[in-house]
Amino acid sequence: MTRRNPDLVALQHDLSDVLDDLIDAQERAQTADAVRAIAREIAEVNHRITVAGQLLFKRQTEQITEAVLAIQEERAALDEAIADIEKVGAFIRTVSSFLGLVDQALDLAKLV
Repeated sequence: MTRRNPDLVALQHDLSDVLDDLIDAQERAQTADAVRAIAREIAEVNHRITVAGQLLFKRQTEQITEAVLAIQEERAALDEAIADIEKVGAFIRTVSSFLGLVDQALDLAKLV
């Protein structure tokens, strides 16, 4: 029986938490620019949740584990950017950096 990759399960859960945080931030946003920026990032995070779900049964590797740990370490910067959402440019840069790490982890899993 094939088991789910625990790193990819953790990644999917982390992304779901990010999604919840973004939805909350969108409700608190004070400008139309912030609301639009958050909406775009919600779509991006949703996409990665779907991809992670499609890869859950990939074999666990040291590279995937390390990639997911790097994502978890970057989470604090993302949380700060979400908390200060009205600085839209900084928010977008931080989310892009975070999602770049997610993409690297997902690409590694695709190759297994």
